[in-house]
Amino acid sequence: MIRPLSIVCAIVAAVTWASAAAGFSGGIATTSFPVPMQGCNFCHGGGSTPAATLECVDCAGGFPIVEPLSTHEFRLTVFEIGLQDNAGLNASAELGTLATGGTFAAGTTTITGTGGRAEITHTSPKPAAGGMTRFSFLWTAPAGDVVATLGAWGNAVDGNSSTAGDAATRVTLDVTVGENVPTPTATPGGPTPTPTVSPTPAVGCPATVDAGCATGFAKGSFFAKASSPGRERLVVRMLQGPALAQTDLGNPLDASDGGTGTAYALCVYDDASALAAGLVVDRAGDLCRGKACWRAIGHAPNDPRGPGKGYRYRDRDAAADGVVTLVYRGGTAGRSQLVVTGKGASLPAGIPAALASTSSVTAQLRSSDGLCLSIDLDDIQTHDATTFKAR
Repeated sequence: MIRPLSIVCAIVAAVTWASAAAGFSGGIATTSFPVPMQGCNFCHGGGSTPAATLECVDCAGGFPIVEPLSTHEFRLTVFEIGLQDNAGLNASAELGTLATGGTFAAGTTTITGTGGRAEITHTSPKPAAGGMTRFSFLWTAPAGDVVATLGAWGNAVDGNSSTAGDAATRVTLDVTVGENVPTPTATPGGPTPTPTVSPTPAVGCPATVDAGCATGFAKGSFFAKASSPGRERLVVRMLQGPALAQTDLGNPLDASDGGTGTAYALCVYDDASALAAGLVVDRAGDLCRGKACWRAIGHAPNDPRGPGKGYRYRDRDAAADGVVTLVYRGGTAGRSQLVVTGKGASLPAGIPAALASTSSVTAQLRSSDGLCLSIDLDDIQTHDATTFKAR
């Protein structure tokens, strides 16, 4: 008989409940989740949703396959995004046994959770290193043949001793225990599943400027304002760029055709090449107020009449890290361009403040399966704690 195994990992760092003075900077058990399905997001909000991965370090197969009663190392990675550069860990299992251990086990401990089972949590908020925070733990498989579904909540937090400016994402991983259980297979005609699924495909911002991004934009501008809560603004322009085709930046439309759909990240760096902010738009195939968030400029890439020029994203609700529009237009040399606008409280907090003392700013748009575009701007017009403007 096949029984499900659920491991729920909730990432909580420097947590403070909105309605109580108690916090969980030293760890949390699943019994403390007010709404289990919401995980960390029940209390945390206002930040950018991070990318996260969950993997078995020493399992066999693309879909992990392990022997009954064998012990294996699992690794959760939470990618830093903007000012959210801390994370924590909670792991629980309905079957099998959890224990501390593994390459990145430092700062973890056991805690009693749901059903009296041992869980793994953090001892204190763990800062990112190289743009990511990693945690390891050990899981001993149960006796008998089962398909184990492991799930993880990854919560990137800004460490400001409140639940504001944080956000969580959930990832899952199937593990086959024993030899008599069929391994998961792809849906006929569909894509092959992958152990790391949230977001799919994952995209984020590295800790420092990516020197491999395409440059060559003759003009551009950067504007960020955060003088009034809820009225924050961001405008980034890259103009008169190099020769680019529509699909050089991926394809956010192909989710409707059974593809994974391209995700994007806007990454902002100061003059020391340090990440000041990161915004992720992972909305392939989504609807914004009843209409497709993404549309082609001209034809879609697979149109029999030939590809179009680019893509246009519009979400008046600014649900993806405050981004309202993202317009990419390809063309011959000197005619390609990119424009990103954002507004409201969902934008990463403190962008002007993070750039207040910089002598230049670098903006890069990263695609999960395509090109990376970059522009450097050093003509600083305004820079203080609430407004930053450069061209």
